[in-house]
Amino acid sequence: MRYFKRIFLVVIITAVSCFSVKAETTIEELFFDKSKPYHLKVLDVIPKNGIVQIGDNNAKNTIIEFMDYFCGYCKQVHLELLQIAEERDDTRLVFLQHPILSESSKLLANMVVAANMQGKGTEFHNALFSIEGNLNNEKLQQIVKDLEINSAKLNIDMNKEEVKNIVNLSSFMANGSGARGTPTFFINEEFVVGYISIDKIRSLLK
Repeated sequence: MRYFKRIFLVVIITAVSCFSVKAETTIEELFFDKSKPYHLKVLDVIPKNGIVQIGDNNAKNTIIEFMDYFCGYCKQVHLELLQIAEERDDTRLVFLQHPILSESSKLLANMVVAANMQGKGTEFHNALFSIEGNLNNEKLQQIVKDLEINSAKLNIDMNKEEVKNIVNLSSFMANGSGARGTPTFFINEEFVVGYISIDKIRSLLK
């Protein structure tokens, strides 16, 4: 555990120093402040526009997923996570970008962060996981149109260094937490790697 923390500390210092993104917490708070569980402090590191959330901030249960929009298992579990959110008003879902499968994954992650700047990040996120068949530019443009997103602003924002840095920081946090693939979860304080059934998720909730 001590070795893990040392490696993760290097990762976070590198991320904060290399990317001009304002984290909401400090290194000392992340590791030495015991007033808040680690998985919740992860959320304090990611800027607001890098977080896609369904549910109340003060929910008793928090499910965090590091995910990639081209991950088949992420798409499979998404409907199950939404079902849990509908069943329980004491559970929030938090989706963090970890685009590791392709350059297209990074492009979509940037688009979602940019859509978040217009208050449409959650809707865009859900729409991406709802697409049937292969994802192409025509389907993307239809989502933008249906959600009434300002496409000109979206295109400008998604290419900003600020947006790219947010996605990079999110992936640094994923790697530092131990996410070597997608999906990877924190279900409250339980760290889970890979796809997990809806029944198993339910069993880990308070």
